[in-house]
Amino acid sequence: MILKVIPVGPLSMNCSVIIDEDTGQSVVIDPGADLEVILKTLEGTKPKYILATHGHIDHVGQVKGLKERLGVPFLVHKEDLFLLNDPIWKGFDLYVGADLPCPEPDDFLEEGMELSFGKIRLKVLHTPGHTPGHCCFYSEEKLLIAGDLLFRGSVGRWDLPGGSLEDLKKSLRRVALELPEDVRVITGHGEETTIGREKRFNPLLREILSR
Repeated sequence: MILKVIPVGPLSMNCSVIIDEDTGQSVVIDPGADLEVILKTLEGTKPKYILATHGHIDHVGQVKGLKERLGVPFLVHKEDLFLLNDPIWKGFDLYVGADLPCPEPDDFLEEGMELSFGKIRLKVLHTPGHTPGHCCFYSEEKLLIAGDLLFRGSVGRWDLPGGSLEDLKKSLRRVALELPEDVRVITGHGEETTIGREKRFNPLLREILSR
């Protein structure tokens, strides 16, 4: 597995490109901005999916451009459909470098779904709270693409449309207690971390786990 994490746009959103070394097949997760940079990263690979952890504009802002250039399926959870082209993004799209409207998904992510490309399997974990349809992607190679669920030293917001503090707590408890501590966590913004580090040093996560 080759993982390339690309901070894109003014919010430095982490777009992840995962490549199977044997076949060259790849997936793009959260293509929020900087289309040409993402396409350059994909050169020499065989893209199979465009995936989004959730429907916020900084995570789906260049789905349109990628679909037009690559012609591969776009998947997001159905409970985040309302966010893809929500009027609240009007004007903000220019700031984050998004190309709207975002296309309709070709299929929906569901809890427990496995997405395969080459020898790599990504398991979909439905982790609502930041948004109703927020999902993480987990590989048995001890990698979690966490979107805006968990950050290094912090957790995702729950005060945006569709957010829920109670759901966020449940989702955080799930990943913290179900996944091994040495799992590498690629966050939606900022530095990567591990499950174990956050269980020890993240004050918000520690408080949630103590209850």
